[in-house]
Amino acid sequence: MELDETAHILGSADFFAICTLEQRRMLAFASEQVFFEAGKTLFVAGEVISGAYVLISGELISTKLSKHVEKPVFIDAPGTVIGELALIAKHPRRATITCKTDAKLLYVPRSAFAKLMQQFPDVAVRAMAFIQGDIGKYVGSLKQVRLSPAKKY
Repeated sequence: MELDETAHILGSADFFAICTLEQRRMLAFASEQVFFEAGKTLFVAGEVISGAYVLISGELISTKLSKHVEKPVFIDAPGTVIGELALIAKHPRRATITCKTDAKLLYVPRSAFAKLMQQFPDVAVRAMAFIQGDIGKYVGSLKQVRLSPAKKY
């Protein structure tokens, strides 16, 4: 895969819109296209991964690690980033990602993104703002939920 094509794939992902074209080219150089067959697992809930994936083609299934039974989430939009927080922190994944179909993805290593943030501190600031915005969406939806008062025993 050519560098410009890989940079274009990164540009189609919301998270990597925080980078300039030249910065995406730098990430593209360090990234690797990977293929997974249907039924294969990208990573398991609780595992710490060393980078993020960008979906190029195929369909994935995300199953969250939860005490409650949750419906799986299907991921099929090209440009979807899986595990963007792994680009910044070593943190256990909360979901298992499995391939529903054969899938082609771009793997972006944390080490490459860390180097980019060191060279361009503004990327680190934009990444933090992006992730805070994402977390803010979840917190906003939690504020809408009313919790019943705890019972005293």
